[in-house]
Amino acid sequence: MKKLAFVCVLILLMGCENKDINEGEEFRPRAVKDSFEDTHFTKVVVDGVEYILTERDNNNPHEGFGFMAFRANKLMEKQDTIISYLKTMSYFQSKMYARLYGISEDSGQAEFENKFLEFLASETKELQELEREDLVNTKKEEEGEE
Repeated sequence: MKKLAFVCVLILLMGCENKDINEGEEFRPRAVKDSFEDTHFTKVVVDGVEYILTERDNNNPHEGFGFMAFRANKLMEKQDTIISYLKTMSYFQSKMYARLYGISEDSGQAEFENKFLEFLASETKELQELEREDLVNTKKEEEGEE
């Protein structure tokens, strides 16, 4: 009885061989095309934004592997909402500032806009400096490779 159980277990274990999924398939590369008509997409919606993923093609594993994009129409709608919200908040904050300090609403709004432009210029300057540093570093790396 033990021998029979041992033989059954042995047969069962020998039958569980790992095989390559693509074993025996011939690799047939195809040219990359600008047309997506025959490409299969999977659409996933996360927080109202639609992401488009290409499905991997077993015949050509490099085509579309890892490709993902999002549809900007929903993102732009959300961006417009956020911008409108921020503008509304700045409007009411400048009104409260004017009342708190006993100045006119126009004067409060002008101070707000001046500060906003000052901070915006500061951020833009910092961004330009970072871009310039990146460009210099890239040129140094390129010269070092030559």
